[in-house]
Amino acid sequence: MNLVNLCLKIPNLGILIYYLIFIVIIPYVLIYSQNIGILKYYMTMMVAFAHLLTRVGNKNLFGSLYQLNPSEFVPFISTNFINIFTLFGILWQCIEFSRKYSLSNSVIYGILLFILALPFARAGLKFVLDNIDKYLKGKTDVEYKHNWHLIVFGLLYIIFILGLQAILLTLVGFSGELKLGYSSNNNLNNINISNMVTKKLNKSKKTNSNNPINRFLNKFTLSNMSNFKK
Repeated sequence: MNLVNLCLKIPNLGILIYYLIFIVIIPYVLIYSQNIGILKYYMTMMVAFAHLLTRVGNKNLFGSLYQLNPSEFVPFISTNFINIFTLFGILWQCIEFSRKYSLSNSVIYGILLFILALPFARAGLKFVLDNIDKYLKGKTDVEYKHNWHLIVFGLLYIIFILGLQAILLTLVGFSGELKLGYSSNNNLNNINISNMVTKKLNKSKKTNSNNPINRFLNKFTLSNMSNFKK
């Protein structure tokens, strides 16, 4: 217990633990295991995890980790760094998305992803946890030690955000594939039409050259030109 109390007295220990695990160790494991594709989806969930720990964790440990309206220097730096880390994840996904689909689809996906990663993870998570805590404590007589009910529903809410992100990626990607298919069909149709036109022109030239009247006119004009020169 003395060691635990001593650790709790270390200033900003919760911030150091969060950054060590969520910002350093987990990304390093994903990169080392060659799962970089998962990293861009993981980065967009940093605000949700940090906000959840701030609301349900020990206030002495995680009280300054992520605040919606920080008034001190350490919470301000920690909150904005997590926001920037999340924005990098959103930008990464948009760049990867734009390589497959059009720019308009990438912009739409980026806006929807921004809404999920920041407003939903901030105000949405606060609204859900406050109402669930109020409802369960008002309707039941269970003693919720260490806010385990908030941890469970908070993790379920994060899974819900991940599910919405996957659905949006599928819908926007499907619409992008439809546009790509439509444009490729138009290109093929244009190519086929141009080929048909060139074939008809070539056929008409051949038929005109094989026509005896055209041959006679060509010879006549050539002979007239030669006589005119003489």
